[in-house]
Amino acid sequence: MRTFSRPLARWDMLRAASITLAIAWLGVFAALIYAFTTGTPELSAVLGAISALAIAGAGFLYAWREPGA
Repeated sequence: MRTFSRPLARWDMLRAASITLAIAWLGVFAALIYAFTTGTPELSAVLGAISALAIAGAGFLYAWREPGA
């Protein structure tokens, strides 16, 4: 992919992927907050939000671990 774009060659691919994933998670949480504020949340929506938070937290903790551990 770097051969197609010079600006892309200057970016750190890991950082670009992390930013993209963070934006996607922010979109998920923004949608959940909107759904909770516009109506009465159902149990399935609350459980979905808790599950999404647990998955995001596990991914964050996995990325935060010490190298070589």
